[in-house]
Amino acid sequence: MPSYPRKMPLFMGGLCLLLASCGSLPKLNLPKTVVLEEKPIAKAKGSIGPRFQGTDFLSFNELKSLAVEPKPSGKTEEKLMRFFKKPIISNEAWYEGKRPKRGENDVMGEFLRVATWNIEKSLRTQEVAEMFRSRDSFSGMIDPKKAAEGSADREALMAEYDRLDSADVLLLQESDIGVPRSGYQNSAREIAKALDMNYVFAPQQLEIDPIVRELEDKPEDNVQSPDPSKYKGVFGLAVLSKYPIRTAKCFQLKANTYDWYAKEKKETPFMEDARRLAAEILFDNETHREIKIGGRIFFRVDLAVPGLPDETVSIIHNHLEIKATAKDRERQLAEILEEIRDIPHTVIMAGDFNSSSQDLSPTSTLRVLSRTSKDPQTWFGVGLNLAMQAATVANASRTLLNHAKNLHDPLAPNIPILFPNKKRKLITDVRDFRFSDGGKFDFRGDRERSINRSTAMLANSNERAIKGMTPTFSVKNPIGPLGQGRLDWIFVKAPPSAQPQGDQSYRLAPHFGETLTRFASGLKARLSDHSPCVLDIPLQEPPGID
Repeated sequence: MPSYPRKMPLFMGGLCLLLASCGSLPKLNLPKTVVLEEKPIAKAKGSIGPRFQGTDFLSFNELKSLAVEPKPSGKTEEKLMRFFKKPIISNEAWYEGKRPKRGENDVMGEFLRVATWNIEKSLRTQEVAEMFRSRDSFSGMIDPKKAAEGSADREALMAEYDRLDSADVLLLQESDIGVPRSGYQNSAREIAKALDMNYVFAPQQLEIDPIVRELEDKPEDNVQSPDPSKYKGVFGLAVLSKYPIRTAKCFQLKANTYDWYAKEKKETPFMEDARRLAAEILFDNETHREIKIGGRIFFRVDLAVPGLPDETVSIIHNHLEIKATAKDRERQLAEILEEIRDIPHTVIMAGDFNSSSQDLSPTSTLRVLSRTSKDPQTWFGVGLNLAMQAATVANASRTLLNHAKNLHDPLAPNIPILFPNKKRKLITDVRDFRFSDGGKFDFRGDRERSINRSTAMLANSNERAIKGMTPTFSVKNPIGPLGQGRLDWIFVKAPPSAQPQGDQSYRLAPHFGETLTRFASGLKARLSDHSPCVLDIPLQEPPGID
C-alpha cells in the first residue's frame, strides 16, 4: 500500500518552487542604463496635434441620472458615446517651448526610455507629483528603517527613482479626474506638469458609486460625499510624453464581459463576503464596491519622435479586466491586437494586463459550482480520489506543485487538466501575433541586454526573477511570495526594415527591462500597490554591446 512518505517528493517539489518564487537576481547590467549625456531635440517633423483638446464632461445631474438608469437614451446617450471616444490632448509643454533631452551613453548610444505604472486609483497623486518635482522630495519619502542614509539599499532606491524620473514616455493606469478619493484632482495633468510633459487622457469609466450611495442613503466610513461643483467621476488611462503628441484614439472594447453597474450594485453573497474578509485578515487588503459606467478600452497614442522610422512611435496602452476569466482577457487582447495589425512603424504596447488566472468578480456558491463543474481539473481530482489510496495527499501535493509552478510565471508550461496554466495563453498570444509588415513583439532574453543577465524569454523587456517574472503587484502585507503577481508588461515591436539582420539586429529592441520593486517596499507610505516598470530602446544598433 502506498505510504504518506512516498507522496512527499511531489509535495516538497512544490514547496521548493514556492520558496524559489521569493528570489530576485542581482541587477548586474544596471550601470548600462545610466544617462551620461542628454541631447536636446529642437524640432519634430510632420504634423503635431492641437495645443489642447478638451472634452465635454457629464454634469453632476447627468451623472445622477446614470446612477438611476445606466443605459440612457436620447441626448444623454449621445453625449456619453461621444465622451468615451474623445481623449483629452495637451501639447502645452511643447507649445510652451519645453523640448525633450534624449538620453545617451557609451553602451546604448541615443535611446528612448519608456515606463508604465498603475498608480492605484490616483490616491497619492500629490505625493507622486511632488516626487517628480524634486529628487530631494523623493529622498524625504524614503523610510530610513528600510533604506538608511548612505546604505546600499538607499543607493538602489535612488537609482530606481532616477530611472523612472528620466523616462521619455510614462503610461499611467487608474488616473482620476474629479473623484473624491483622489481629492478631485486631474491626476494626469498634475503629474505631467511636475515632469514638464505633454499628456493624453482616455476616459475608461465613470465612477458613480459615491452618487449611488447618496441616493441609497448608505454612507460608508471614510468615503466622502460627492461635491457637485467638483465631481467629474472619470477613471481612465494617461500617456505622458516629453515628445509632442500627433494623434490619439480611444473607444470602448466590445469584449467587455463584466457589468460594473449591475454586478457591483447587487448585494454580495456570503462566499464573496468570506473571500473579502479572508483577504483583509491575511493581507490587510480591503475590497469595496465600485459602481461604474463603462468598461475597458482601446487606447492608441502616436508620438512624434525624431530618429524613428516615420518619425513616429505608436503607444498602445492597455488595462485589461480584472473581474473576468483568463479567457475573457484573451478576447479583449485579441480585439486590441487586431486593431493595431496594420501599424507600420515602432509599436510599444504596455500597461496593466491583469495577467492572473483568477477572476475577482463577486463570487457565490452557485457560481463556484458552475465553474468547477465545467473545469476538467475538477473531475481529474474526483477521479484521483476514487482511484487512489492516500489520494488526499496526492491531490494536495499536485495542487501545491501546480500553484508553485505557475506563481509569478505566466510562461510556465500549460499541461491541461493535470497541471494547467490559465495565464500562459494571454502572453503567448502576444508572442505569436504578427503585424501586416511581418513585424512581431520582441520576446528575446540576452545576457548583455537584460537588467540581470537573464537569458530567459522576455528578459530584455520584462525583468526576470530566479523563478518566473519579478512581481509588479503586491497587497499591503504579502506572505512571502503569496499576495504578489506579475500583472504589468511592456512589449516592443520594431519595423522589420529597422532590423535588417533579423534576430541579430537590436536597433529599436527593448533593453534592460526593470521592475522598480523598491518603490513598493522602501518608502514611509507606498505610493501604489503596483511597482513601475521601465525599459530602454536604442535608436540605432547599440555601439557598446557586441
